[in-house]
Amino acid sequence: MTRTLYIVDGYNLLHYLFPGVGKDELFARRDWLLDRLAGYVALRGAGAVLVFDGRGPETTSSRPIPGADVEMVFAGGRFTADTLIARRTASRVPDTSVVVVSGDQEVQRTAARAGVRRMTPRELAAELAEADSPGQALDSAPDSHRMRSRLEDKVDPETLSKLRRLRDEA
Repeated sequence: MTRTLYIVDGYNLLHYLFPGVGKDELFARRDWLLDRLAGYVALRGAGAVLVFDGRGPETTSSRPIPGADVEMVFAGGRFTADTLIARRTASRVPDTSVVVVSGDQEVQRTAARAGVRRMTPRELAAELAEADSPGQALDSAPDSHRMRSRLEDKVDPETLSKLRRLRDEA
């Protein structure tokens, strides 16, 4: 079974979702985005690497998110988020389908050359919004089934017939 791994340029996605907000506001929204992405990939049985530019000038840091198949990475030193995305794409594990999410044209070209699927921040934002729609999150999960919500779906035919008779007599 092929596993899907989303490699997401965090600031590209945040800039798309919140155009015109300041740097401090974007920083404050990183954990919010992490939570949304963790829920999104969990419903799909996928994993994600959320990459942000520079936490500090010294080194790149990474932290796995407990209870989720998500890792948050901050580029540092001589590396940018774009560089880390390209490296993660190139070092993908066999039986892993990679999806690179970035608005940067060079990152998109690198992903195309690597033969991986590409998404724009706009496309992922639309999928995140769709997953948040009532009834959509569970419906869009792999191998999901609709929850039976009508009375007709929950009772046997004989009981349903009796209930209809009672209703019609009233």
